[in-house]
Amino acid sequence: MSCSTCIQGVVHEGEPTGATSVLHGKTCYVTPPLSSSTESVSTIVYLSDTFGLNLVNAKLLADRLVAETGCRVLVPDVIPGGPAPLALMYAGDTRKADVPAWNLLGWLRLIWAQMTIVYLGARFKLWAAPQKAYTTSILPFVRAVRVELPLDAKLGVVGFCWGGWGSTNLCKEPRAQGRPESLIDVQFCGHPYDLKTPEMIIDAVRTYNVPFSMAIGDEDEFLKVEAVRQTEAALRQQLGSGDGERGYNYEIQIYEGCTHGFVVRASRGNEVETSRAEDARAQAIRWLKMYL
Repeated sequence: MSCSTCIQGVVHEGEPTGATSVLHGKTCYVTPPLSSSTESVSTIVYLSDTFGLNLVNAKLLADRLVAETGCRVLVPDVIPGGPAPLALMYAGDTRKADVPAWNLLGWLRLIWAQMTIVYLGARFKLWAAPQKAYTTSILPFVRAVRVELPLDAKLGVVGFCWGGWGSTNLCKEPRAQGRPESLIDVQFCGHPYDLKTPEMIIDAVRTYNVPFSMAIGDEDEFLKVEAVRQTEAALRQQLGSGDGERGYNYEIQIYEGCTHGFVVRASRGNEVETSRAEDARAQAIRWLKMYL
């Protein structure tokens, strides 16, 4: 994980309403059930950024998803080596500080921050690509969740940063080997990590026609806006407009003035990112409600 903004952001305020339990061999945050009149039989799997369950933001957003969609939301710990400690975020924010040449203490803090990032990155295997966890953790967990669902239930997946690679690739998976049905019914990702080529997204949309939605900032350090524009053009050329015209449903929303991580870790002091983050969360909720 070479993107510096992957480890920057703000811890949001709030008290999660769900509980942590073990499900299919993974520690999970499970949102609380709603009243019988509003609760859906469907489930959403939330694939987090590298901070996983250590960052309350993921739990708060999961609570928002269940409140708005009525679906149970599961946030599994599927990160190799465990989720990153918040000390890494504090070090990442310290490292980006603009320090004058004369400020010796400031430079010592920058050195400490860099050493912390290197140490914690190695300790928690944060530089390992999500592909390493996909076949061993992510895919088996999602398949197990699918199997336990009622026949009339649907399964959605959302992924952010590190988890966005997994959520995108789950669109290409069958419900079971040799089956024609897709494993998941809808996908949303925010500022996904390591989607290097337009074909990765095109294949995710085309393989099983899974409705695909993505939110990305135009200042994203990892997935450059030029590459996003190329992907949009390739999608339109090969699969149509995305509104079901050729049987495919997809959308990519680019948010101006936003960097990598804004949907989950936007700073309350940055009015632009805070407003755009709220828009992106509304995008996710609208998309999920449309197909679940």
